[in-house]
Amino acid sequence: MTPVVSIREATFLAGGKRAVDRVSLDVAPGSTVAILGPSGSGKTSLMRLCAGLEVLDGGSIHLSGQLASEAGLHRVPVEARGLAMAFQYPALLPHLTVLQNTTLGLQGPKADVADRGHRCLQDVGLAGFESRRVWQLSGGEAQRVALARALARRCRLLLLDEPFANVDRLNRRDLIVRLGDRLREGGGPDCAVLLVSHDPADALDLADRTVLMKDGRIAADGAFGDIAAGSCGEWASTFLSVARQP
Repeated sequence: MTPVVSIREATFLAGGKRAVDRVSLDVAPGSTVAILGPSGSGKTSLMRLCAGLEVLDGGSIHLSGQLASEAGLHRVPVEARGLAMAFQYPALLPHLTVLQNTTLGLQGPKADVADRGHRCLQDVGLAGFESRRVWQLSGGEAQRVALARALARRCRLLLLDEPFANVDRLNRRDLIVRLGDRLREGGGPDCAVLLVSHDPADALDLADRTVLMKDGRIAADGAFGDIAAGSCGEWASTFLSVARQP
């Protein structure tokens, strides 16, 4: 089966440093892959390359078999990549309501679009927030709206960058459960998810495959339990150990 994302020898320079250093990675349809690592490891840069928000300095990225990016050039623009994104900073439009932010850009009959927005807000625990304005939201609530907006898109690839960064620990567990249910229900049988996080617990709770990055390279790739048990070395096992602590 053709991977939703196929990354080959991807290299990206930032400030003269190899933020992403010859990374190769395939993401299968229907899978949820967590990319973990310390700050500066290259995980967010790799996601932005997949999205077409940064330009490769070397290597290539294919989306569903189509060449999307190569060194110095985007073959497929961001808007044509068939993906949805939710990043650490929600980037909501303050003149729109919560529902309008959630459904922004969706096509179709007005009633159908509104219904999809209502369902996605319910999926992230914000039922009843539809008419609120952005300034009436907490940081965690705004992040939930951004997540609902991404879920509302029918896409082949869902990109999530630190989706729980502004959510307090009390509400994080509820959102994890809700998002896990939503991802299992899926945006379609071929929709893949790339989840970037610094927190190993996100991979443990949501992903079926874990990738660890260090110094711009992949340091481990496999099942969370196997990596935690030491299959990819002591550094990887130690990094994941925080998720196993009570």
